[in-house]
Amino acid sequence: MPSKARLLIIDDNRVVRHALGEVLANEDAVHIVGTAALSDGASLRAIETTRPQVILLPALGNRTLELTHAITRRFDGVRVVILGVKETPEEVTEAIEAGAVGYVPEDASVDEFRETIRLVAKGETRLAPRIAATLVVRLAALASGRRAAERARNNKLTPREIEILGLVAEGLTNKEIAAQLHVEEQTIKNHIHNILERLNLRRRSQAAQYAWEAGMLRKRA
Repeated sequence: MPSKARLLIIDDNRVVRHALGEVLANEDAVHIVGTAALSDGASLRAIETTRPQVILLPALGNRTLELTHAITRRFDGVRVVILGVKETPEEVTEAIEAGAVGYVPEDASVDEFRETIRLVAKGETRLAPRIAATLVVRLAALASGRRAAERARNNKLTPREIEILGLVAEGLTNKEIAAQLHVEEQTIKNHIHNILERLNLRRRSQAAQYAWEAGMLRKRA
């Protein structure tokens, strides 16, 4: 018999945690090692203590995405499942990009929920065809971004150009960037033109996106 995956249930509602535990209590694929509140501190302490292989989180927008990102970056091999996701390409893609390996739609049945947990416990996942198609497109875009970033490194964007990219990524117009850097607006236009030429891109928004994905820029405090 294969060993059961260690499962930690995280939710702010104690009744929900108990109910989910009851639903999964007799699952052959998982062994529940604990429950915890959703707050960052409580969640991370519980993970440190119980060392789960699978973690179940509720879908609560950015709060869940940020915690998923923190968990998957800090704990190697942990598989996060998000419960109650609105099954749209945008929401599922955000969850997976944050680090989740599985999700349970908000309208899923108990049997579908249990099946998802079983699949994730075995290292698998299941996606609706339309979601899978969206992810393929997204992965292609990310690959394109990495190639553009490699071109940027090869072409060695100047510190000034990287600074301007950062301001573009913040949504500033050419005029606003020029005012902040105390230069003429035409100078900014020339810089952006050069950046696009070097990256072989057409739009400034593409350049900013690729720069973020490649880690060339950092969010300002």
